[in-house]
Amino acid sequence: MNRLRLALMVSGLITPLVVGLINSSGGTSDAPQRHKGRIFRDADVEGPYAFSFDGTVIGAGPIAATGVLVADGRGHITSGVRTLNVNGSVAQQTFTCTYSVNPDGTGSAVCPVDDPQPGAPVVETFDFALEDGAKAFRLVGTTVGITVLGSGAKQH
Repeated sequence: MNRLRLALMVSGLITPLVVGLINSSGGTSDAPQRHKGRIFRDADVEGPYAFSFDGTVIGAGPIAATGVLVADGRGHITSGVRTLNVNGSVAQQTFTCTYSVNPDGTGSAVCPVDDPQPGAPVVETFDFALEDGAKAFRLVGTTVGITVLGSGAKQH
C-alpha cells in the first residue's frame, strides 16, 4: 500500500473519531454538561445536611469539625452550627453561606463565620462535589492556610 493511500485511510479514521469526541464532550459549546443524564442546580441542595471535615491549619495544628446546616435550594445556607477543634481548642460556631452548583454537580461555597476564633479567618471557602443524587457531598477547603477534606449527607 502506498503512503498516500495509507495517509488517507488513517485520516479517514481519525477525523470522524476526533469529530465524535468533540461532539460527545460538548466541544467548545456552552451546552450544560450532564452526569449520567442529569444536570445539577442550586435547587438540588435543599434541606438539612450533617457534615464533618478534618485537616490542618498551617502554623496552628490539626483541625476537625462536625455539624449540621440547612440549605434553601436557592444558593443560601440559611443556618449552620458546628463544633470546631483546632489543635485542642474547641469552639461552637454558627455560620451562613452562599453557594452555587455547576451543571456537573461540582460547586463552591463562601461561608462567613459568626464568631471566629482569634486569628482565624472571618470567611471560609469550600469547593464540593455532589453525589448520590445530591443526597451527599464531598468537600475540600479552599481558604488560604487551612487544608481540610470532608463530607456530608442529607438528614432524613
